Amino acid sequence: MCFTGPHATLEVCSFCDEPRFNPSHRARKHFVYIPLIPRLVAMAQSTSAATQMRYRGHGHTPESGKISDIFSSTHYADLHKKKVVINGKELPHRYFQDPRDVALGLSTDGFAPFRSRKSTWLLILFNYNLPPEDRFHISEIISLGVVPGPKKPIDMDSFLWPFIEEMLHLGAGITAFDALSHSAFVLCAYLIIVFGDIPAISLVMWMKGHNGQSPCCFCKIQGVRVPGMKVTTNYVPLHRANHPAIQASTDPSVIKVYDGAALPLHTHDEIRTQGEHVDATLIKSQCEALSKEYGVKGCSIFFCLSSLQFLTCFPYDFMHLIWENVIKNLVLLWTGEFKGLDEGSGCYQIDSTVWAAIGSATAASGSTIPGCYGARLPNFVENRSSTMADTWSFWTLYLGPILLQQKFKDKKYYDHFVRLIGLLHKCLQFTLTMDDLSILKQGFIDWVIVFEE
Repeated sequence: MCFTGPHATLEVCSFCDEPRFNPSHRARKHFVYIPLIPRLVAMAQSTSAATQMRYRGHGHTPESGKISDIFSSTHYADLHKKKVVINGKELPHRYFQDPRDVALGLSTDGFAPFRSRKSTWLLILFNYNLPPEDRFHISEIISLGVVPGPKKPIDMDSFLWPFIEEMLHLGAGITAFDALSHSAFVLCAYLIIVFGDIPAISLVMWMKGHNGQSPCCFCKIQGVRVPGMKVTTNYVPLHRANHPAIQASTDPSVIKVYDGAALPLHTHDEIRTQGEHVDATLIKSQCEALSKEYGVKGCSIFFCLSSLQFLTCFPYDFMHLIWENVIKNLVLLWTGEFKGLDEGSGCYQIDSTVWAAIGSATAASGSTIPGCYGARLPNFVENRSSTMADTWSFWTLYLGPILLQQKFKDKKYYDHFVRLIGLLHKCLQFTLTMDDLSILKQGFIDWVIVFEE
C-alpha cells in the first residue's frame, strides 16, 4: 500500500503489519507520482499540441449507426447530456460542454523489467482528444508513475489517490491559457475508460478475479471445479448440468445452463452497494465470506468519479483477452498441455511432429513476408519466450488458417478455428455498423457454445 489519503498518517502497513519506515526512519520504498494537471495546462499553452487536441471537439463527427471511435459510444453520448457531479454535488456545467475538454483513458498492467521476474505496475493515460492515429504512440502516452514491486499492490487505490484528487479538480475545472484563442479558459478533463488485462481490471475494481468463485467483473456466473482433479482452478462453462456438485444441489437458485445471450449481469449500483457492505464488515471471516459470495472485495476509489460507469467503462483489453489468452489456450489444448486435461471424448490434439513442422514453417515464412508487416516470426514451438502478442496476432490472422488446414483429425475443429478468425477480423475493422455488432455478439456466443460441445 501507499501512505496517501486516509493512510497518510499511518506508521504501519494495514496488510502486512510492517513498519512504514526502516530503522533509519526512511521510507522502505518510494512511489513517484507525476502530476497530470501541469502537463494538460502546458498542452493547452502549446500551439501545436492545442491544434492536435482539437480532434474530439472539431475533428470527429459521429456517424449515425456506425462506431469508429470511443466517441461513438452510448456512454460518451450520455455524458454529454449530464451535469458534472463532484462529491455528490451537481455543478452547473455538463460533461464535455467545451470542445477543449479532455477525454482520458487509464491503463494499468504489471510487468517484469528484469529477468528476475520481480513485478512492477505501470499507470499510464491515453489522451483521446488526439486523433486515433496518434494517441497510442509512445510519445503521446502520459505516464503517471510506476508502482514499485516486487509484488503487485494489494491496495491499488492508495497509489491512485493523487490521480483521483487531480481528476476531481479537473472535473470542477482549472484556469488555463488557450494558445489558439490567446485567452484564459476553464480547462476540464474527465476519465471515461479504464482498461487492462483481467488481473489488472479485477485489481482496480476490487473484484475477486478470474479464479474466484464469482470470477467475472461483468456477470454473476459462478465458477466450478473439475471433478476429481487436483487443480484448484475454477472454470465457467455455460453448460454445467452434468457437474456432480450441480446435480447434487437442491438449491433452486443454482443455474445448470447459462444463456450466453442473457447472462445475469452486475450493475453499477449493485457493485457499489456490495463493496460498501464488505468494507463495513469488521469481522475478517465474515468479510471473506461476503467477498467470496459477491466476487467484490471492497468499494473502489473509482466510484468517486461520476464520469465512469462500472461494467461499461472497465473493459478487458483486446490484446490480453485474445492474443495472450484465447489463442494461447487454444494452442495448449491442441498440443495436450492445457492444465493436465486430456481430450476427453474429442480428437482435437495435433501430433507433436506435425506441430513441430508448423513451428518450422512459421519461422521460414519470414523469408517471404515483407518487413513492413512486422517483426519476423520465430519458431514458437522451440522458442516460446520470443513469442509476443503481435506474433500471435499475425500468426492467427494470416498464417494459422493455412498451416492448420488438414492438420486436425476431424475437420470440425479447423472450421471452428476459422470461424473465430472471421470474428477477429471483423473486430479489427476501423468502422463497425450496428449490424456488425449484432453479428459479433451472436458469433462469439455461438463459437463458445460449439467450443463446449
